[in-house]
Amino acid sequence: MGNNRINKSSSGRIAEGKTGMPLFAKYGLIAAAIVLVIAVGLVIYFSTAARIVATVDGEKITEAEFLYYLDYQKRMMYNSAQQADPNITEETFWNTKIGGEDPIEVAKRKTLEELKNLKVQYKLAKEANVKLTREERNWFDEAIRQQIIEPLGGGNRIKANKAYKELYGMSIDDVEKIEVQAYIVEKYAAAEIARITEADIEKYYAENTGLYKADRMFRYDAEEAVWARHILIKVDEDASQEDWDAALEKAKELIEKLNAGEDFAALARENSDDSSAQWGGDYLFGKGKMVEEFEQAAFALEPGRFTEEPVKTEYGYHIIKLEEKYAEGEPVSLRCAKEYWEYGAEFLYDQRISELEDKAEFRIEDSVYDSIK
Repeated sequence: MGNNRINKSSSGRIAEGKTGMPLFAKYGLIAAAIVLVIAVGLVIYFSTAARIVATVDGEKITEAEFLYYLDYQKRMMYNSAQQADPNITEETFWNTKIGGEDPIEVAKRKTLEELKNLKVQYKLAKEANVKLTREERNWFDEAIRQQIIEPLGGGNRIKANKAYKELYGMSIDDVEKIEVQAYIVEKYAAAEIARITEADIEKYYAENTGLYKADRMFRYDAEEAVWARHILIKVDEDASQEDWDAALEKAKELIEKLNAGEDFAALARENSDDSSAQWGGDYLFGKGKMVEEFEQAAFALEPGRFTEEPVKTEYGYHIIKLEEKYAEGEPVSLRCAKEYWEYGAEFLYDQRISELEDKAEFRIEDSVYDSIK
């Protein structure tokens, strides 16, 4: 579909052109590798794990921790630049100002903001006594063994620790502590978000209707938008005409079922080849976010109606139903907000954390921060 589409991800959140991240992946670099820098051959030079970059309500951000996240931020920034311009080199990217600011300073600022957010949540998690279970601890131990101890020490932790310190200036315990903190934060956040109810969303909606006009969680800049559902009968790029004909026939059969009164969302869950199937084909988007044929068909519908003929795009055939249409500046309905309540719950949680960040005692050690290049 569109490059900037807004849809429900597999985690039950609204996402912008991406699938939902698994728990503990938001901050940490675990998952495929405990230390991704090893896998991609990058070298991080840590001066010491003891120097402090900043403190957040007494929670310390060490230089080692800061550099660990900074490396991740730098790679994300460069990868994003490569998507926009595949020919851009690292040298060119890091020597080209971003909005008048050096890229490394942008990366440092984003890293500091992320770590401030994480430390606020980590303090809350500690107060809530969130800890690793035995199973989670075993998972971490096994990941450390596979990704660090075996490659660097042949199974010997002492040998691996020495090699790791020589390469990266920090111990295995240091990196494990960083990753465990990130995991505990995600674990705490997931539990808190799960406690937020639809009633909470309804109350927040009533008190903050204006936010539902422009917030990214629904659409950009309060633009004209539609809340629609769709069913995709996918056709591969190299498909034959017979494949296209078969997809068209299936789409027409589904339209007949809709005309007979069958539920659109149920048919989408059972038949759609799109990732939105699990949500009943649910999409909320503004103009310019989907391929042209899809967008035109969706915006042309009246609420409650579906396309009488399949809509052909490069992806296959679509059947589209319009739930609601919103004029520029008009807030989404409470019905829509509650439909997306899982993301709304995350939004409410993020609002709470943002308020706590604003109140937090935050101190940057300028001499350490400024020395990082």
